Amino acid sequence: MAEEKKDEMVPVAAEYEVVDQVDDQAIIELMTGQTIQDYVYSFKQGGRTVEGLTLAGINEAANRRGGIQIEEIKYEERENSWIATAKAVDTITGSSRYGAYEQAKNAGNRPDPFAFTKAIHKAQRNAIKQLIPVPVIREVLNFYLHRKSTGGNAIPQQSAPQSGGNIANAQKAAFAIANNLAEPLEKKGIGKADLWDYIKRKYSVESRNDMSEMQWTQLSAELKAAETSPQLLDELCERIKQLTAASQESEVPVPEETTEPETASANETQPKNSQFQVPPF
Repeated sequence: MAEEKKDEMVPVAAEYEVVDQVDDQAIIELMTGQTIQDYVYSFKQGGRTVEGLTLAGINEAANRRGGIQIEEIKYEERENSWIATAKAVDTITGSSRYGAYEQAKNAGNRPDPFAFTKAIHKAQRNAIKQLIPVPVIREVLNFYLHRKSTGGNAIPQQSAPQSGGNIANAQKAAFAIANNLAEPLEKKGIGKADLWDYIKRKYSVESRNDMSEMQWTQLSAELKAAETSPQLLDELCERIKQLTAASQESEVPVPEETTEPETASANETQPKNSQFQVPPF
């Protein structure tokens, strides 16, 4: 186990900081439905060129190699951070490696809505990268470095999108992940209406239009975590069932509950592909 952790040591602080910033951006792009731009990083340090794979590049290399999967994810919430550990397994060789990461809850002086998701993804990254053969890493690295040098993978300098667009992207990402979770949740007795009722009660809203961008991103992080691990999926189901049970025990009626049947009739006329636009939401 000591040898496995040795691979987790960061070679230089500057490289670690650059990779961390790039991977932070990749996770945000993933959670907000954007296209991930960076698969590799390359910069000068101390007269030498430092090159390597970002989180997206590591996942790409793992996909090319095949047979690498995450078998276990654990996490712990602390006062100012999230700590996550992940176990990656090479099903071809039988080897396994552990990765860990501690992510601060704040980005500067502001709460980071992606903190939990960053911890989960980076722990997986740190585990997976230890199992990828060097030739595969070089293949992916050379491919994307060539694309960057020829402009094929250049990062466009875009102005920050308007807040309305951010909310739309965050909402779109949450709906997509929720759609992916529909079947696993159904197998555990959690229907779409149960999920959205949980979301309404958790965020104290009556409609998806009442949710803020931060709430959508927090929801995406929670759902994405459940999608990556059976353990986290079970924990999500347990939270949903506990909140449902608590609401059923309460004798206080939910405001505007009587108007929902009409809403249901209206929504039933919408196209079938609006998969998660169920009556309560």
